[in-house]
Amino acid sequence: MAGHSRKVTAREISVSTRAALHQEVSSSKAKAKILLLSSAKGGSGKTTTARNLAICALQDGFSVATVDLDAQGSLTLWYQRRPEEAPPFGHFQVPLNEAVDALESISRQEGLDLVCVDTPPGVEANPVAIKELVRRADFILVPTGQGAPDIETVIDWAKFVRREGRRSAFLLNRTARGKNSFGEAKLELSRYGSLCPFDVRDLEDIQRTHRSGLGVVEVRGALGASDLQGVWNYVRREIGLGEAE
Repeated sequence: MAGHSRKVTAREISVSTRAALHQEVSSSKAKAKILLLSSAKGGSGKTTTARNLAICALQDGFSVATVDLDAQGSLTLWYQRRPEEAPPFGHFQVPLNEAVDALESISRQEGLDLVCVDTPPGVEANPVAIKELVRRADFILVPTGQGAPDIETVIDWAKFVRREGRRSAFLLNRTARGKNSFGEAKLELSRYGSLCPFDVRDLEDIQRTHRSGLGVVEVRGALGASDLQGVWNYVRREIGLGEAE
Protein backbone atom coordinates (compact mmCIF):
# COMPACT_ATOMS: atom_id res chain seq x y z
CA MET A 1 0.00 0.00 0.00
CA ALA A 2 2.95 2.30 0.57
CA GLY A 3 3.18 4.79 -2.26
CA HIS A 4 -0.31 4.01 -3.54
CA SER A 5 -2.24 7.19 -4.34
CA ARG A 6 -5.06 6.09 -6.65
CA LYS A 7 -8.32 7.80 -5.78
CA VAL A 8 -11.12 5.26 -5.39
CA THR A 9 -14.72 6.47 -5.44
CA ALA A 10 -17.79 4.81 -3.98
CA ARG A 11 -18.83 3.70 -7.45
CA GLU A 12 -15.50 1.94 -8.01
CA ILE A 13 -15.86 -0.20 -4.87
CA SER A 14 -17.74 -2.77 -6.89
CA VAL A 15 -17.86 -6.55 -6.96
CA SER A 16 -14.74 -6.70 -9.14
CA THR A 17 -12.84 -4.34 -6.84
CA ARG A 18 -13.79 -6.38 -3.80
CA ALA A 19 -12.68 -9.55 -5.57
CA ALA A 20 -9.27 -8.02 -6.24
CA LEU A 21 -9.01 -6.92 -2.63
CA HIS A 22 -10.01 -10.40 -1.51
CA GLN A 23 -7.02 -11.84 -3.34
CA GLU A 24 -4.79 -9.62 -1.23
CA VAL A 25 -6.61 -10.78 1.91
CA SER A 26 -5.82 -14.38 1.06
CA SER A 27 -2.10 -13.68 0.69
CA SER A 28 -1.65 -11.54 3.77
CA LYS A 29 -1.98 -12.56 7.43
CA ALA A 30 -1.46 -9.08 8.85
CA LYS A 31 -4.36 -6.72 9.39
CA ALA A 32 -4.06 -2.97 9.65
CA LYS A 33 -5.23 -1.21 12.79
CA ILE A 34 -8.62 0.45 12.36
CA LEU A 35 -9.15 3.88 13.91
CA LEU A 36 -12.79 4.94 13.88
CA LEU A 37 -13.67 8.63 14.17
CA SER A 38 -17.23 8.58 15.38
CA SER A 39 -19.76 10.75 17.18
CA ALA A 40 -23.52 11.04 17.25
CA LYS A 41 -23.30 14.77 16.52
CA GLY A 42 -22.36 16.53 13.29
CA GLY A 43 -19.79 19.31 13.34
CA SER A 44 -17.70 17.65 16.04
CA GLY A 45 -14.53 17.56 13.95
CA LYS A 46 -14.44 13.93 12.82
CA THR A 47 -13.26 14.71 9.29
CA THR A 48 -10.65 17.24 10.35
CA THR A 49 -9.28 14.83 12.92
CA ALA A 50 -9.26 11.86 10.54
CA ARG A 51 -7.24 13.62 7.86
CA ASN A 52 -4.75 15.14 10.28
CA LEU A 53 -4.12 11.92 12.20
CA ALA A 54 -3.60 10.11 8.89
CA ILE A 55 -0.91 12.64 7.94
CA CYS A 56 0.73 12.37 11.37
CA ALA A 57 0.87 8.59 10.96
CA LEU A 58 2.29 9.01 7.46
CA GLN A 59 5.03 11.26 8.79
CA ASP A 60 5.88 8.63 11.39
CA GLY A 61 6.59 6.20 8.57
CA PHE A 62 3.38 4.16 8.65
CA SER A 63 1.46 3.05 5.57
CA VAL A 64 -1.98 4.66 5.83
CA ALA A 65 -5.37 4.61 4.13
CA THR A 66 -8.34 6.87 4.79
CA VAL A 67 -11.96 5.78 4.37
CA ASP A 68 -14.80 8.24 3.86
CA LEU A 69 -18.23 6.86 4.85
CA ASP A 70 -19.97 10.23 4.77
CA ALA A 71 -22.17 10.81 1.72
CA GLN A 72 -21.16 14.50 1.83
CA GLY A 73 -17.64 13.40 0.93
CA SER A 74 -15.70 16.14 2.75
CA LEU A 75 -12.72 13.86 3.40
CA THR A 76 -12.72 12.75 -0.23
CA LEU A 77 -12.80 16.35 -1.45
CA TRP A 78 -9.81 17.17 0.76
CA TYR A 79 -7.96 14.14 -0.59
CA GLN A 80 -8.64 15.12 -4.20
CA ARG A 81 -7.03 18.50 -3.50
CA ARG A 82 -3.83 16.92 -2.19
CA PRO A 83 -0.80 18.24 -4.10
CA GLU A 84 0.96 15.78 -6.39
CA GLU A 85 4.27 16.42 -4.66
CA ALA A 86 2.86 15.57 -1.21
CA PRO A 87 3.53 12.09 0.23
CA PRO A 88 0.87 9.73 -1.18
CA PHE A 89 -1.48 7.31 0.59
CA GLY A 90 -4.62 5.35 -0.24
CA HIS A 91 -8.15 6.70 0.03
CA PHE A 92 -11.55 5.03 -0.36
CA GLN A 93 -15.04 6.53 -0.45
CA VAL A 94 -17.56 3.88 0.52
CA PRO A 95 -21.35 3.93 1.08
CA LEU A 96 -22.20 3.22 4.70
CA ASN A 97 -24.25 0.13 3.81
CA GLU A 98 -21.15 -1.41 2.15
CA ALA A 99 -18.69 -0.27 4.79
CA VAL A 100 -18.20 -3.47 6.78
CA ASP A 101 -17.19 -5.68 3.84
CA ALA A 102 -15.09 -2.94 2.22
CA LEU A 103 -13.29 -2.11 5.45
CA GLU A 104 -12.48 -5.76 6.09
CA SER A 105 -10.85 -5.99 2.66
CA ILE A 106 -9.07 -2.65 2.85
CA SER A 107 -7.61 -3.36 6.29
CA ARG A 108 -6.02 -6.58 5.02
CA GLN A 109 -4.14 -5.03 2.12
CA GLU A 110 -0.52 -6.06 2.19
CA GLY A 111 1.78 -3.68 4.03
CA LEU A 112 -0.95 -1.40 5.35
CA ASP A 113 -0.54 -0.27 8.98
CA LEU A 114 -3.47 2.00 9.74
CA VAL A 115 -6.94 2.78 8.38
CA CYS A 116 -8.54 6.06 9.51
CA VAL A 117 -12.32 5.90 9.09
CA ASP A 118 -14.49 9.02 8.96
CA THR A 119 -18.13 8.29 9.80
CA PRO A 120 -21.21 10.36 8.86
CA PRO A 121 -23.17 12.50 11.33
CA GLY A 122 -26.34 11.08 12.79
CA VAL A 123 -24.89 7.62 13.37
CA GLU A 124 -27.96 6.65 15.38
CA ALA A 125 -29.92 6.60 12.10
CA ASN A 126 -27.87 3.59 10.93
CA PRO A 127 -27.57 1.46 14.08
CA VAL A 128 -26.85 -1.88 12.41
CA ALA A 129 -24.03 -0.65 10.16
CA ILE A 130 -22.48 1.53 12.86
CA LYS A 131 -22.64 -1.26 15.42
CA GLU A 132 -20.70 -3.58 13.10
CA LEU A 133 -18.11 -0.88 12.43
CA VAL A 134 -17.67 -0.28 16.14
CA ARG A 135 -17.10 -3.98 16.70
CA ARG A 136 -14.34 -4.07 14.09
CA ALA A 137 -12.49 -0.97 15.26
CA ASP A 138 -9.27 -1.28 17.23
CA PHE A 139 -9.80 2.13 18.76
CA ILE A 140 -12.59 4.72 18.61
CA LEU A 141 -11.93 8.41 18.98
CA VAL A 142 -15.00 10.49 19.83
CA PRO A 143 -14.48 14.18 18.97
CA THR A 144 -16.70 16.74 20.66
CA GLY A 145 -17.04 20.44 21.19
CA GLN A 146 -16.97 21.80 24.73
CA GLY A 147 -20.56 23.09 24.85
CA ALA A 148 -23.13 21.38 27.07
CA PRO A 149 -25.29 20.02 24.18
CA ASP A 150 -22.21 18.49 22.54
CA ILE A 151 -21.08 16.86 25.77
CA GLU A 152 -24.50 15.36 26.53
CA THR A 153 -24.71 13.82 23.04
CA VAL A 154 -21.27 12.22 23.02
CA ILE A 155 -21.69 10.82 26.53
CA ASP A 156 -24.71 8.84 25.34
CA TRP A 157 -22.73 7.66 22.32
CA ALA A 158 -19.76 6.64 24.47
CA LYS A 159 -22.06 4.55 26.65
CA PHE A 160 -23.11 2.62 23.54
CA VAL A 161 -19.48 2.09 22.52
CA ARG A 162 -18.63 0.86 26.01
CA ARG A 163 -21.51 -1.63 25.97
CA GLU A 164 -19.94 -3.09 22.82
CA GLY A 165 -16.72 -3.60 24.72
CA ARG A 166 -14.60 -1.39 22.48
CA ARG A 167 -11.71 0.83 23.58
CA SER A 168 -12.35 4.53 23.06
CA ALA A 169 -11.56 8.05 24.20
CA PHE A 170 -13.17 11.46 24.01
CA LEU A 171 -11.34 14.22 22.14
CA LEU A 172 -12.14 17.82 22.94
CA ASN A 173 -12.08 19.63 19.62
CA ARG A 174 -12.28 23.26 18.45
CA THR A 175 -11.68 24.32 22.02
CA ALA A 176 -11.51 27.73 23.67
CA ARG A 177 -9.29 26.99 26.63
CA GLY A 178 -9.93 30.31 28.35
CA LYS A 179 -13.64 29.68 28.85
CA ASN A 180 -15.14 28.05 31.93
CA SER A 181 -16.90 25.50 29.72
CA PHE A 182 -13.52 24.00 28.77
CA GLY A 183 -12.71 22.88 32.31
CA GLU A 184 -16.32 21.85 32.90
CA ALA A 185 -16.29 19.70 29.78
CA LYS A 186 -13.06 17.95 30.77
CA LEU A 187 -14.45 17.17 34.21
CA GLU A 188 -17.77 15.88 32.86
CA LEU A 189 -16.26 13.71 30.13
CA SER A 190 -13.75 12.14 32.52
CA ARG A 191 -16.68 10.74 34.51
CA TYR A 192 -17.83 8.62 31.57
CA GLY A 193 -14.70 7.41 29.83
CA SER A 194 -11.11 8.05 28.87
CA LEU A 195 -10.22 11.54 27.72
CA CYS A 196 -7.41 12.24 25.28
CA PRO A 197 -4.86 14.33 27.24
CA PHE A 198 -4.49 16.70 24.27
CA ASP A 199 -7.27 18.93 22.96
CA VAL A 200 -7.43 20.64 19.57
CA ARG A 201 -7.93 24.38 19.61
CA ASP A 202 -10.30 26.29 17.35
CA LEU A 203 -7.65 27.67 14.99
CA GLU A 204 -7.92 29.03 11.47
CA ASP A 205 -4.72 27.27 10.37
CA ILE A 206 -6.30 23.88 11.04
CA GLN A 207 -9.47 24.70 9.14
CA ARG A 208 -7.59 26.17 6.15
CA THR A 209 -5.94 22.84 5.39
CA HIS A 210 -9.26 21.53 4.05
CA ARG A 211 -8.72 23.61 0.92
CA SER A 212 -5.05 22.70 0.49
CA GLY A 213 -5.25 18.93 0.77
CA LEU A 214 -2.58 19.01 3.46
CA GLY A 215 -2.38 18.14 7.13
CA VAL A 216 -1.64 20.98 9.52
CA VAL A 217 1.64 19.27 10.48
CA GLU A 218 2.73 19.60 6.84
CA VAL A 219 2.40 23.39 6.88
CA ARG A 220 5.49 25.11 8.23
CA GLY A 221 4.72 27.31 11.22
CA ALA A 222 1.01 26.46 11.27
CA LEU A 223 -0.74 26.95 14.58
CA GLY A 224 -2.35 23.78 15.87
CA ALA A 225 0.27 21.36 14.55
CA SER A 226 1.37 20.50 18.09
CA ASP A 227 -2.27 19.90 19.11
CA LEU A 228 -2.80 17.26 16.42
CA GLN A 229 0.66 15.76 16.91
CA GLY A 230 -0.13 15.30 20.59
CA VAL A 231 -3.43 13.60 19.77
CA TRP A 232 -1.63 11.28 17.35
CA ASN A 233 1.05 10.37 19.90
CA TYR A 234 -1.72 9.36 22.30
CA VAL A 235 -3.70 7.41 19.68
CA ARG A 236 -0.57 5.67 18.41
CA ARG A 237 0.06 4.17 21.84
CA GLU A 238 -3.58 3.34 22.50
CA ILE A 239 -4.11 1.60 19.17
CA GLY A 240 -0.93 -0.43 19.53
CA LEU A 241 1.39 0.99 16.88
CA GLY A 242 4.24 1.31 19.33
CA GLU A 243 6.14 4.12 20.96
CA ALA A 244 7.64 6.91 18.89
CA GLU A 245 11.34 6.38 18.22
